[in-house]
Amino acid sequence: MKIGSPKGGGKTEAGARHGRLLSGYLVNLHRGAAPVRELMLADIERFQSLGATGYADDLKLALKRFTSEFIERKDRR
Repeated sequence: MKIGSPKGGGKTEAGARHGRLLSGYLVNLHRGAAPVRELMLADIERFQSLGATGYADDLKLALKRFTSEFIERKDRR
């Protein structure tokens, strides 16, 4: 099966896309997790208002990953 073919690789490609989106926000992590979360929420709202719902949905998944990796993990300590 070729890389990028519709069969089988969809979840991996989506995960990589969300990881790339998330990495753009992580450069601001020195400001704290809460400001990064707020920035992501503002961007989601902005893209939804522009009608870019697919991109906003991708950002929502990146936010979910951010929350599980950087906010919920902190709470578990």
